[in-house]
Amino acid sequence: MKRDYYEILGVDRNVSAPDLKKAFKRLAIKYHPDKNPGDKEAEAKFKEAAEAYEVLSDQAKRQTYDQFGHQGVNSNFGQSGFQNVDINDIFNNIFGDEIFGDIFGDIFGRAGSRRPPRGRNIQMAFEMTLEEAVFGKDVEIRLPNSNKKVSVNIPAGVDTGNKIRLSGEGEPSQYGGEHGDLFIVVQVQKHEFLEREGNHLYCEVPIRVDQAILGAEIEVPTLSKKVLLKIPPETQTGKIFKLRDLGAGSLRGKTTGDLFVRVVVETPSSLSSKQKSALESAFAGTENNFKEADNFSSKINSKFK
Repeated sequence: MKRDYYEILGVDRNVSAPDLKKAFKRLAIKYHPDKNPGDKEAEAKFKEAAEAYEVLSDQAKRQTYDQFGHQGVNSNFGQSGFQNVDINDIFNNIFGDEIFGDIFGDIFGRAGSRRPPRGRNIQMAFEMTLEEAVFGKDVEIRLPNSNKKVSVNIPAGVDTGNKIRLSGEGEPSQYGGEHGDLFIVVQVQKHEFLEREGNHLYCEVPIRVDQAILGAEIEVPTLSKKVLLKIPPETQTGKIFKLRDLGAGSLRGKTTGDLFVRVVVETPSSLSSKQKSALESAFAGTENNFKEADNFSSKINSKFK
């Protein structure tokens, strides 16, 4: 469980912005890895303090955190916080150059030398169809910070929220350092027939009541074609059929999921009097053949005697 951000920085909930900055600066100097080489515990505490400051130094995020706690705020680096972030990028990408200069001036001295800070990382959303996400695609993207176009390989198996990193395509550094990176965030569009959950695909298909009673072969959609599905006689609404290996792949591993088809029995509408009479004749004498309806009626009768 994450610790309270105020507790991490050693301040009370009414702390002012200048005092908040001083508290973070004190911890950053104390735990920075360059002053604690090889000390994983110090590095973890440094990142913990950096994450706390990133939230509390932003007035809007601080108000949200005060109201909803950790669940109400999202770090710029996602759900995992700062655990997988390069130490040298934390100040540059999150806190800006002013704090970067202040802190490292105290750590190394004003005359100390250090590599120039990198440019900021940026991200952009990129919409894809479900087919493109599952099978992968080479696309051409116009960079958000310039008119430059670049070719990007979207690997097979991506899903909404996956990020593709383009090194050096972020913002330039103001101090002559390396460019930041560009993160392309995948957004998969809603499909007309299919829904995706992990490696599996799901589809709901209506069938006629006569098909459900007598059995039939129906066409169902997949990602690349339509296939035939055999509906056995006396199929009930809600019955689910599994079509193996017709689902989606993933970024991790080579396993392909399955396609699950749920059938919904449709009763006819707008029947003529003649058609209704024909149906009455067809179903005459079948009252005892509806097991679910009979069981339900029996349960009601036993409860309300």
